Amino acid sequence: MPAAMSRKPFRLTGWHVFLLMCIFFGFMFIVNGVFLWAALSSFPGEDEHKSYLQGLHYNNAISARRIQEEQGWSAQIGLTPTDSGDRLVIRLLDRAGAPLSVTDVDAQLRRTVTGAADQPITLQRGAEGDYFADVSLLEKGVWEARVHANVPYGTEAVEFSASKKLIIP
Repeated sequence: MPAAMSRKPFRLTGWHVFLLMCIFFGFMFIVNGVFLWAALSSFPGEDEHKSYLQGLHYNNAISARRIQEEQGWSAQIGLTPTDSGDRLVIRLLDRAGAPLSVTDVDAQLRRTVTGAADQPITLQRGAEGDYFADVSLLEKGVWEARVHANVPYGTEAVEFSASKKLIIP
């Protein structure tokens, strides 16, 4: 008899099935791990810090926006060129166009693509009631300026918020 005919036929056993399943599921875990790493490294999933707490106080935010709309408060946010680069200028105005009397003004420049480059901005008060900050070191691209200020209203203060997308060329 030739040697080729004396070979035993292949027989699938439980060990073969076990090894095939381990290879299959191991490959699936590796692929899912790569996808999970890519998803978490490109976008962490939370755009707002402490979003749960913001949700608990959402009725206060709605009330502040309603008061802001009723009083006619508005904001002008923009970039003006200077010798050293761009300057962020913020004007908070009442219904008549006069500077709004505010306390605790803070601003943040947020990168619209990723949350990794968000920067708090230190504002300086100008002579005409506007606020400004040097932003000449920012990377080119689309940014969002967010402004928050406390406005005296009756016996308490109301949070005034405004935002605007800016393009840094």
